[in-house]
Amino acid sequence: MRFLTDWVFRRLLRYFVAGVFAILPLVVTVAVVIWVAGFLQQFVGPTAPLGRLLHAVGFNFSSDTTMAYIIGWSAVLVVIMAVGVFVEAGARGFVQRAFDALLSRVPLVGGIYGTSKQLVAMLDRKSDTQLTGMRPVFCYFGKDHGCGVLALLVSPEIFHIDGRDYLIVIVPTSPVPVGGGLFFMPFESVRTADMSVESLMSIYVSMGVNAPQFLPSAGPVENQPSQSQPSQGQPSQAGDAS
Repeated sequence: MRFLTDWVFRRLLRYFVAGVFAILPLVVTVAVVIWVAGFLQQFVGPTAPLGRLLHAVGFNFSSDTTMAYIIGWSAVLVVIMAVGVFVEAGARGFVQRAFDALLSRVPLVGGIYGTSKQLVAMLDRKSDTQLTGMRPVFCYFGKDHGCGVLALLVSPEIFHIDGRDYLIVIVPTSPVPVGGGLFFMPFESVRTADMSVESLMSIYVSMGVNAPQFLPSAGPVENQPSQSQPSQGQPSQAGDAS
């Protein structure tokens, strides 16, 4: 009887674990979406400063709070679309100069605007020849390429500091890779990674579980000899692409 009870318990536990791993990708996806939505809520939600401003705009057309908020956002979308039509019609330079003249000379605001402008320009590339944005890289810490970190190369520009060449990389966090740390890595410690930015983000979101889909794998540890040495092959230097 005890044997039968243990067998039933193990079987039920096995079903439960299988169910958890089956729905875990969905749970992680929902958690990330909720986190991002909550983050945006702090800036554009109904109780945020921008949300209250949209309410004020919408109240000119409706006394209902929800409808006023919707009307306010609709007005914002219409303005964005109008600017987009204006820009695509050939007025991009005029719009850019107008914003530069308005914001660049304002203390503090000008610095923030300049940084934001550079980030948007990095993302708004029209051809591969202009693409100099982020790319996945491996960063090695310690002697003889010790600990390795999968990171994003901010740009191929080399910075010469105290007689040494550096590259700027961002190391994302897991499992929500929208944050992370910014590092100045020695040029010789950075190697390009043969994968897309989407693949890198997928590895971080999965906490490394799906890394074998995007990186060369030698198989599970238990299948390898105890004295085996890791492969010495390294990807090409990140600087080569620059």
